[in-house]
Amino acid sequence: MRVALMIVDVVLGVAVMGSILLQTGHMPGLSGAFGGGGAGPQMSPKKRGVDDFLERVTVVLAVIFAVVTLVLVHIW
Repeated sequence: MRVALMIVDVVLGVAVMGSILLQTGHMPGLSGAFGGGGAGPQMSPKKRGVDDFLERVTVVLAVIFAVVTLVLVHIW
């Protein structure tokens, strides 16, 4: 049981990281990651449909990941 939960936990962790990395940023470039600089005319509009879906998937995966982690800790 522990081994199966650990495998599920690792897979969910990788899935959460993947869903976060697939989302588009609000500002392009490295300066957007730290909140500096203006967006300028090169900033393209976000694809709201895909980003909304990825945001929901990320939240659901994170909640499931947290629950599985807590169950694993409780069993351990």
